[in-house]
Amino acid sequence: MIEMDGKKVLVTGAARGIGFGIAEAFAEAGANIAICDRDEAGLATAARDLRERHPQVECLDLVADVSDPDQVTRLVDAVDQRLDGIDVLINNAGFGGMRRFWEMSFEEWNSVIATTLTGTFLCSRDVVRHMLEREIRGKIINIASTNATIPTTGISAYCAAKGGVSMFTKVAALELAPHGITVNAIGPGTTLTPGTEGFYRLPGLHEAFLERSPMGRFGELSDIAKVAVMLASDYASWITGQLIMADGGQSLLGLPRYLEGLEQAAQGSD
Repeated sequence: MIEMDGKKVLVTGAARGIGFGIAEAFAEAGANIAICDRDEAGLATAARDLRERHPQVECLDLVADVSDPDQVTRLVDAVDQRLDGIDVLINNAGFGGMRRFWEMSFEEWNSVIATTLTGTFLCSRDVVRHMLEREIRGKIINIASTNATIPTTGISAYCAAKGGVSMFTKVAALELAPHGITVNAIGPGTTLTPGTEGFYRLPGLHEAFLERSPMGRFGELSDIAKVAVMLASDYASWITGQLIMADGGQSLLGLPRYLEGLEQAAQGSD
């Protein structure tokens, strides 16, 4: 097991799902963690669970909307002060709606971009300023998606945002390399979480995803979390600017068309 004893890690979008799984993996590895989310109730539950399971590490929970620059600045300042620095930033906060692009409102489009892409920029910018001030050779890990490279119908804003996260990762890696700070991204494949399991279990969609999984299964939270811990460790000190697909080979085959799968599922339930 990789040890992260004493490291200070900030995870955004950590109230549930992949963000929570990553936070727990770092806690298990011995890191002190700060988790944030705009869902106050969900964040409180996540923090309670982490403290109960991992009493040996410090766990901060701070409510913040990463699309708001003022909230991000307050968040990062508070974590830096209370943990005495930030060694690792996990930009996980993000979401995507499901609608054909010409049927989307500006508000729907902008909400996805603001949280998923702009939030990654804002958090990275403010955390890096603290890293440079403290001369920390830190790690930034952005959660992208297989949809950073694979277009999928019905989620244009999500695909655009995750593609932007992937390219931002590369540029940030180049700019920060002289300072010893690495920046990488993870592209999760179809991963079961409490929030997505019901969707992926829909008849028609369930089979379509499994057919496009060379390993014959969905991803688990630990499949993504382990990659994040590895990228934050010394084992990845020579890796930067990369998009690591943690998808069981799905990106080699492409992904199903969401809207077509949903329509087929609806017809099957009639």
